[in-house]
Amino acid sequence: MSQACLAPARLIVRFKSVPLISVFFVFHRHTAYLRPALRSLLAQTLADFEVLVVDNGTGLGLGAFGEDGRDPRLRLISFPENRGIPVAHNAALAQAKGEFLAMMDYDDVALPRRFERQVALLRAKPQLGLVFTHALEIDGSDRRLGPAFTLATAREQYEFSAYSMPAINPTILGRREVFVRLPFREAFRIAPDFDFTSRALELWPSEALPEALFHYRRHGSQTTANQSAQQQFSVAISRLLAARRRAGHPEMMPELMNELKDWWRTPPDAAVFLPWLARRALAEKHLLLAVYSARKALAARFTPATVRAALRVTASALWAAPSGRGQLLHMFLGGPLRAHGLRRL
Repeated sequence: MSQACLAPARLIVRFKSVPLISVFFVFHRHTAYLRPALRSLLAQTLADFEVLVVDNGTGLGLGAFGEDGRDPRLRLISFPENRGIPVAHNAALAQAKGEFLAMMDYDDVALPRRFERQVALLRAKPQLGLVFTHALEIDGSDRRLGPAFTLATAREQYEFSAYSMPAINPTILGRREVFVRLPFREAFRIAPDFDFTSRALELWPSEALPEALFHYRRHGSQTTANQSAQQQFSVAISRLLAARRRAGHPEMMPELMNELKDWWRTPPDAAVFLPWLARRALAEKHLLLAVYSARKALAARFTPATVRAALRVTASALWAAPSGRGQLLHMFLGGPLRAHGLRRL
């Protein structure tokens, strides 16, 4: 974590006791969802926690939450401008006192027994590093949209974390040592969660509670909607880094960032970087990632040229791994769930 980045942060409120849980709550704009999100934390049945509220540049501080901002469990960390999600999370990590650390986004809703049930599972299974929960998706008016994508078991979460999040990121609650060992990488300004999760699941097993203990809000002004190109590009790079690690190879992240510095500043369309990733993964013999990326490239732009390119990558992967052809074909035709035999909740 860069000390230069954290130097201007001002710790406004001090918490005198040692809480069981430290919650990371970062916001960079004032919306109608802020107060309900915080209020859902304050209503938890397991109340032994602190909330590290990171004001990422609004200047509103705890005043943004009205009377709820007076709760003594809140501690404010303030930045003069938006430093990005990983810097904010690392600032919270530096101040956290809890045995367990939890994520919470500023526009979602945690149901009352979330912390109680997650801590109970971590106590019952000391081998677990992280625990997610199942979630329901809601819209900007609190209407239910349906169940969120969730994989429950340790094997399923590990396999799928090579490609994307195995459950909703802000439902994470985990052991302190996981976060201390794996601080959020500031290069992934928009999408640090997938990079963090894929690295964590390589070192500790994780599970998701099958109960829907969280409401994940989808709306047009959320960060992932407004900066989708940067988010998708960051996730694509994280996939390549994960493939290298899981193959026992060095990440070589600085070299990769230097090679792609122009794209890192201004990401191209997914129809450009996904075919590149498919070819690079094929060259490095990460065959499942190559075929997965070829499949994603087709979804991004379906033309005769992209079909030919995807088929070339897939045919090359099949030729390179005769014994793995069944799984590679499942990946191309059905994606990671079919290729790895996974079942979502």
